Amino acid sequence: MLLTFFAALAAGCAQHSGSDVVVGSDQRGGTNSNAGAGLFTSTANSGPDFSKYKTYSWASQVTNPKNSTYFLNDLLFKSMVRDAVEHEMAAKGYTYQPTGADLVVNFRSFDVPVEIMSNDNLGTGYWASEEPYAYDSKQKVKLDKGSILVQMIDRVKGVAVWQGYASGLTDGNVFDKRKDKVYVAVGQIFKEYNHRGDKL
Repeated sequence: MLLTFFAALAAGCAQHSGSDVVVGSDQRGGTNSNAGAGLFTSTANSGPDFSKYKTYSWASQVTNPKNSTYFLNDLLFKSMVRDAVEHEMAAKGYTYQPTGADLVVNFRSFDVPVEIMSNDNLGTGYWASEEPYAYDSKQKVKLDKGSILVQMIDRVKGVAVWQGYASGLTDGNVFDKRKDKVYVAVGQIFKEYNHRGDKL
């Protein structure tokens, strides 16, 4: 199944004051023509019904206790990002479910600039065979060094419905892994996510 275009949210790419971190997000469906740098537009009018998403599971990359491949080869850092994302998902009213949830959530870190145009740019096995997801080759996202990318896919349909990112998490030329910086960055990512898993 090919993934249709995303559309950038109205605040698709914004630099927050007092910080060099740039945050943006993309959502499937919609026709926003004010996409941020490196994002894309869509002519699709039918987006996913986010009101149907109540639960989430982690992608297999996240739950594998020995896999640090997409997390800067640092299991402590991986755990830190996972905890931060978990906190934000709970704050948005989503319930964690080990298997069979509505959404499958994965994240990836980049310590160098990257342009994501296909599954190959995310990495082999980033989504496992039981997490079907085809990246649309017409979609392109450019991320600066020091980036965290969070993605959600509809488990049943096997398509990505949302992704958010923070770029610029650097201390000199290295990724800034300080816990306070990571938690703030992930929090800023989820400020771009305008949906909830509960009725609040």
